[in-house]
Amino acid sequence: MTFVSIALRWVCGALLAALVAIVSIAVFYRYALNASLYWATEVPNFILVWMVFLGSVVAFHEKKHIAFDLVTSSSPPPMRRTLEALSALTVIGFLGLMIHFGVKLVASTMDSPSEALKIPQGWLYLCLPLSAGLMMASALQQLWATLTGRGTEAGA
Repeated sequence: MTFVSIALRWVCGALLAALVAIVSIAVFYRYALNASLYWATEVPNFILVWMVFLGSVVAFHEKKHIAFDLVTSSSPPPMRRTLEALSALTVIGFLGLMIHFGVKLVASTMDSPSEALKIPQGWLYLCLPLSAGLMMASALQQLWATLTGRGTEAGA
């Protein structure tokens, strides 16, 4: 899973570069050439959504999301492992719901074209079940590490 995290960092970096370039070109067209690009609003929106969801996978895997671990960290080790396992199971359940409803959303919007590019809206929403699936893989890895006592550090 660490390889996926590294690859997604590169993908997010490339998406950020594309976002900056497209917005810069759109501003140039608008103010220097007094013209507008019909796709200059939609494409950056699509890129930003994908960047956020893929970046959330990296943050989840590296445990960079906000966490309230006062109870867990102050508990004795046996109870800590139990609490961490329950937490991981809760997250896995939520991610399962995200995958389920994300797939339904993608399927229901594949016939709905976007305004400017006329591509199926489902391609935009595909980032939801994809990112949830990648986070679930990381959560399962973390759960396994907790259950086997190998720790729950990022990349374990």
